[in-house]
Parts: sequence; C-alpha cells; structure tokens
Amino acid sequence: MPACDVILTAHAHVYINEEVRAKAIHGALGYHPSLLPRHRGRDAVHWAIHMREPVTGGSVYWLDDGADTGPVLAQAWCHVRPDDTPQSLWRRELAPMGLKLFSQALVKLDAGIDCKGHAQDPTLATWEPGVSTKLLAG
Repeated sequence: MPACDVILTAHAHVYINEEVRAKAIHGALGYHPSLLPRHRGRDAVHWAIHMREPVTGGSVYWLDDGADTGPVLAQAWCHVRPDDTPQSLWRRELAPMGLKLFSQALVKLDAGIDCKGHAQDPTLATWEPGVSTKLLAG
C-alpha cells in the first residue's frame, strides 16, 4: 500500500530507488536547478555561471533510475547576472523558482490533470562533474 501521494526532492544529491519511489501513489518529483537535460549533476548552478550562460532555469521532473534523466513536467528560466555567484543565483532565482514549479505541479496532480511530462532529449544532455577544490583552483 502506498505510503504517500507523491515524493518531492529538491536539488537532492542522493539516489531514490524504485522501491522507495513505488511507495508514493503518483511517484517521485525532483527539482533540478537547470534547464534539463543541460547541466545534469550535483553542481548545475556552478556550471551555468562558470560557462557564462546568460540564461539558466529550473526543472521539475519525474525521478527514474537515472540521475536527472526522468520526464520533465515543468520548467522556467531566468537571467544569470554577470556578478552572480552560485549562492546569489540560487537565493534570488532558483530556490523560489523550484517552490513555484512544485506548487504548479501539485495543483495539476490534485486536479487530475495529465502530468506525464516529456522525455528529455539525450542528444542535448550534458553532465558536469561535482565541483572540487582542485577544479576551483585549476
């Protein structure tokens, strides 16, 4: 018997396996601070700034067996300011964006609206490594 309606994760750095996801009636939704499939991985905000991207965003997606690979339910975008740091961009834009996207998704789920999302295009996917002090010094 399912233990809850839906599991929510935000910018999580842990894997949630199928057995756990199956405990929710609808499954598990994650928020990733990038426009998936771009910047999969744990330090997406850092890499958007490091690559001097003028625009980034956030994605709410269904968790699956991959890392940041599930169908995307909702996305939003924002500008990256020239003086942004990962912390400033997260606080000003990406954290509030995640709350808004989750809220929109939950309203749809509650209303019984189709929330399957769309598959990510693997030809557009990028995977960036976690940031380490060695990478930062290089």
